[in-house]
Amino acid sequence: MPVNAGPEYFAAERRYSEARTLEEKIIALEEMIRTAPKHKSSEHLLADLRKRLSKLKRAAAIERRKSQRPKFTIRKDGAAQICIVGITKSGKSTLLNSLTNADVEIGEYPYTTKEPKVGMMFYNDLQFQLVEIPSTFNRELSGLLHSCDLILVILDSEHNIEKQKNELMKNVKDFRIGNKKRVLVKNKSKVCGLDPDTVCIDAKTGIGLDELKEKMWKELGMIKIYTKSPNKPKAIPAVALKINSTVEDLAKKIHKDLAKEFKFARIFNSTKFSGKKVGLGYKLQDNDIVEVHTE
Repeated sequence: MPVNAGPEYFAAERRYSEARTLEEKIIALEEMIRTAPKHKSSEHLLADLRKRLSKLKRAAAIERRKSQRPKFTIRKDGAAQICIVGITKSGKSTLLNSLTNADVEIGEYPYTTKEPKVGMMFYNDLQFQLVEIPSTFNRELSGLLHSCDLILVILDSEHNIEKQKNELMKNVKDFRIGNKKRVLVKNKSKVCGLDPDTVCIDAKTGIGLDELKEKMWKELGMIKIYTKSPNKPKAIPAVALKINSTVEDLAKKIHKDLAKEFKFARIFNSTKFSGKKVGLGYKLQDNDIVEVHTE
């Protein structure tokens, strides 16, 4: 037992002794190493803990390789699927609850979230699916991270930012998702600095969430299109499409047979040509309202 260890260490040690799975043991050991005293008399203890951790990680890697199929699959819903990643207790669950209708447990101890959690965010007349990724970054999560449209990287301003970035970027590299669109988010932050690529928020109070939503929409690089029936108001939620999409793309997204039955469409917008007839090849603009007529 180490000298002068704090309550966090002993709590992690208790979780380690009670752990039933390799993953739980690894999580507890990492927390023990993080909270153990750092002085000369504790060097032997830390060496022993790191040796045990290395052995457990090798065993866990062997188990993961036995199953190549991703364990977690979440069907995409809404305009886009956005994954939230970050170190443990960085505020991912709080952010998910603040942005969506989710009611995710927020624990006092690290690694509360054991599996992906989902919530729907309504913004700009569109719905977005947000998925919180557990901090363990298991290989079973690779499918989600590869298929999502955007990644929110949550950084805890109360801890070393660069260390968090390095750790998270290592996971990004290991999962081969370096080209995935992403937004850096500093949580629990009052000062953001001059970095235009980082959004500063406080997930608990809601400060900065409007700016975050705007940044997410911008990074997705999409356009918002409304649909309507004749003599009816525009429908909400709207439809999100890639930039340079056509009426045909919209028709196929609404229903697989709509393009086949298409006769013409009317486009309503702020231009002097509002209400004009167009064909399937017409290129849509952001905020266009489309009224499709069929045979």
